[in-house]
Amino acid sequence: MKRIALIFLSVLLAAAFFSCKENSLEKQRKKELKTLDEYIRAHHAELVRKPSGLYYIPVKEGTGDSIKIGYKVQVFLTIQTLDSLRQISTGNYEPLEVIVSMPTQLPSGAESVDEVKALHEALTYMKKDSKSRLIFDSQIGFGQYGSYGFGGFTPLIMDVEVYKVYPSQAPPTEEQN
Repeated sequence: MKRIALIFLSVLLAAAFFSCKENSLEKQRKKELKTLDEYIRAHHAELVRKPSGLYYIPVKEGTGDSIKIGYKVQVFLTIQTLDSLRQISTGNYEPLEVIVSMPTQLPSGAESVDEVKALHEALTYMKKDSKSRLIFDSQIGFGQYGSYGFGGFTPLIMDVEVYKVYPSQAPPTEEQN
């Protein structure tokens, strides 16, 4: 009888532990979305949220055709937290090279910048020489675990400048450079 009671108690404690962990993740997500909503209301109340959760702000129009899925692009970018306490950047001399993918085909919770769903979606709105500001939550960013020193469940701001566009994944020719 004691053995059955001990097993029952163990199962009950395990269930309580794992349900608290799920609650913790839910609380972090709700806190993130509340923080993002407050930021948008305070700084960009006119913005309309895309269905994915992306807030897209065009800064400079650019030239040529819009970038398509499968294009190879080189971009300069800066990523920062809403409070600007943490920031990373490609700098002005070494652009990041990205092959534009469907955001739905990328992993949830990017481990590298070139996997950030918000970036891929935004690139399809952009052209060569265009600049944009993206504001997004972790669901289309670095996910619940974070990356590059950004914690999980962290909404971010990304400034993107398209430097070069190659219409396919093929290596660029001399004429395209």
